[in-house]
Amino acid sequence: MSGEEKKRSNGAVKLDQKEIEHKNFDLKKYISNYAGHTKVKRLVYIGCKCPSVRLAAFRMAIAELKTGRDIETYTQTVSQARELLGNSLGEKWGYDKAWVEAKRCEYYEKENLLDSRVSMHKREEDSPQEIQAALRELISFLQSSGNFRDAQTKIRECQDYCRTTEDKMHCRLAEIENSIQQDLTDSRVTMPVKLPTKWGLNLTQKYGTKRTVQAKIHAANALHHLHHGMFENAAHVFKLISFDINSPTIISKIDVAIYGTLCAMASFKRAQLQTNLLKSGEFKKFMSLVPGLVEMVQNFVQCKFKKAFAHLENMKPDILLDYYMARHQETIYQKIHELAVIQYFVPFSHAKISRMAEEFGVSQIDMENRLVKLIERGSVQARIDNVNKVVIARDTDVRCQTYKKVLEIGDAHIRDLKGLLMRMSLNSNDYVITMSQRSQLGVDTKKVDDVSVMK
Repeated sequence: MSGEEKKRSNGAVKLDQKEIEHKNFDLKKYISNYAGHTKVKRLVYIGCKCPSVRLAAFRMAIAELKTGRDIETYTQTVSQARELLGNSLGEKWGYDKAWVEAKRCEYYEKENLLDSRVSMHKREEDSPQEIQAALRELISFLQSSGNFRDAQTKIRECQDYCRTTEDKMHCRLAEIENSIQQDLTDSRVTMPVKLPTKWGLNLTQKYGTKRTVQAKIHAANALHHLHHGMFENAAHVFKLISFDINSPTIISKIDVAIYGTLCAMASFKRAQLQTNLLKSGEFKKFMSLVPGLVEMVQNFVQCKFKKAFAHLENMKPDILLDYYMARHQETIYQKIHELAVIQYFVPFSHAKISRMAEEFGVSQIDMENRLVKLIERGSVQARIDNVNKVVIARDTDVRCQTYKKVLEIGDAHIRDLKGLLMRMSLNSNDYVITMSQRSQLGVDTKKVDDVSVMK
């Protein structure tokens, strides 16, 4: 591998050694929902994890890569396929040295041409629009070649020449796309994107409708939250995605349904699930695309946990083959089970562990272990009677809690009054600390109200 190829590397798929058996997995139907680098990433991931479709997945990934010019990903994918499949991969899908050399020459030639064009516009001090147009063409070329690191540098450079809201939006959309392909390592993906107020035919032809663009932004934002394990934030943003979304290079509609539902079940209370999922007309359209998903949430809300968990278990092979969800599957499932136990126990003063185990479809020992963990963590205010195998709610001292709340309100009131008195004293003496003075004095600007009058 050359130094330039190492520089352009967007990273191989990192996997554990655990393989997933899923004999009924319809690879062609599944992968038809994706395009571009996202399609390749998912195919390679599935090929590494699922023996029953490994050969087909790698062959499809290699064929897809040869329609583009991403030499580095092609080389890595063929290497992974050979390592896992050996000669059974077939010569047709083996390493094509002639194709690699041709694409490498084509890459260097086109990159130098586009780079020199940008330099020429800068040297001749052309208008920002001309420089920006040249940079956009270079960024698009680098992204299609898998060189996302250099593309990110050029995107930041392009932002210096943005003059209109449309220009800024274009750069932010390119930045979001870039972050997706680099596995959401850039936190800037969550920054707000300002869309032009007037969205005419010209913008629709370039980017799609305003709802489609906003849905794409929400999808990237939600994936970023999911990637970092912020499931409640992810659930709220997934719910904002319009059904008009059409971004196969980022996410499919079925993904929105599954990701949003599981994140919500892992973080929302049952009343919130009812409001945000089952009564949400827009998100329910997504859920209807996945058989049994609406029914699973309904069962969960109605405390029919055994049926809900049976459906979750049936979904598990699909989740473990999903590029984004697999790493969070265990954590999300655990949170869903724990929330169910917590919410189940709320109306009871005591409950038999054997009955709870039956309701949740688990053994009595597993149920007891879950309760012990929740009690130790303080999530369930109860104790376990080991003799009778009963979990008993702890008595709440209402008077003590009331006094505690009153004291907290009193402390907050005193703090607010001191702040008001300080402000009145400063104003009466016509003295104010400005933002620059605050930073020099080491004052926390987040905890001090802004004042605009100077002495």
